Amino acid sequence: MKLLLPLLLCTITLNTMANDEDPAKLCKNAASLFESGDIEGALEEARWCVTQLEQLKNNQISSFFKDKINDFSGNELSHQSAMGMNIIEREYHHNDQYIQVTLTTGNTGAAASAFAALAQFGMTSSNNKVRIQRRNASLEHTDGSTKLTVSLKSGGMLAFESNSANKDAVLAFAKSFPVKALDNNMME
Repeated sequence: MKLLLPLLLCTITLNTMANDEDPAKLCKNAASLFESGDIEGALEEARWCVTQLEQLKNNQISSFFKDKINDFSGNELSHQSAMGMNIIEREYHHNDQYIQVTLTTGNTGAAASAFAALAQFGMTSSNNKVRIQRRNASLEHTDGSTKLTVSLKSGGMLAFESNSANKDAVLAFAKSFPVKALDNNMME
């Protein structure tokens, strides 16, 4: 009985916290606060709703950064957000070879358009153009360093970089990465 009470309290607390994080509930709360005239409260609740929706979307996108691709195993996944940009990174390793994968996207329509323009500029300035799963990409290989940048139809950029894996290994890795599925998911 002594153990049952703390367990029950913990369960209630976790359920309350989970409900406080539900974007649907947060958005409804924002609308209710607005309707009652509490604009500041509505703004705060709406911002939290957007934050939770962005976290859900990032978690969805992160699922495409598989734990293993070809013979490469993924290290810890990293998420960063600043000034309307989202960056998801994961380093993959196989023996002494490393490939860094970086997805850069914009939170807003303006940021997404800016990324699309930058990616397109990168595609036109590169000498080595390739296609990865029907997406335009540029391949740069200098002094043992390889960088493959894929322009996503959703407006983001996906980069594969390595100082230890050769150009063919980076290209093969990128072709095995779920680029098309990731890009299609970002457009939904």
